[in-house]
Amino acid sequence: MSAASTFAWAGLGLIGIAVLAPSLRRADAPAPPPAVLSAPAAFSAPAPSGGPRNYARSADGHFYVEAQVNGARVRFIVDTGASFVALTPADARRAGIALPDERASAMGAGGEVEVRPIVIDRIALDGLEARAVRGAIAERLPVSLLGQSFLAQAGSVEIRGDVMVLR
Repeated sequence: MSAASTFAWAGLGLIGIAVLAPSLRRADAPAPPPAVLSAPAAFSAPAPSGGPRNYARSADGHFYVEAQVNGARVRFIVDTGASFVALTPADARRAGIALPDERASAMGAGGEVEVRPIVIDRIALDGLEARAVRGAIAERLPVSLLGQSFLAQAGSVEIRGDVMVLR
């Protein structure tokens, strides 16, 4: 792997510090309440003529959305600090994405994370669409992450208190 590729994937290690670190807790630590990982997504209807889409902050402090990945419905936590979209293996399978043989590692808050680089054909969210989205499959990820590789193509992200606005 080239130095540039290693550097790019090191950026992926910054994804989901808040998501990956809890999944690496000690065995004797109490599990998070089920509501944390099953928080309902808040949606807005697609805005007429490409207007803003508003999403409410979940009780756990994160923003969740459901998007179409290659036509399959996938639940994401929006992670504006993530360089790439990261899918769980189950979400990747549902989207028809095969687990590639190539592996890369990235450093996160909990240490080294193994990922498998991919390119996602299409992600659509309430009328926003991105194609050829760089991403990864991360086996230890509890929920898929919607990162900058989608958000930068889709438009702008603004957080106003407990509301995230996508344009």
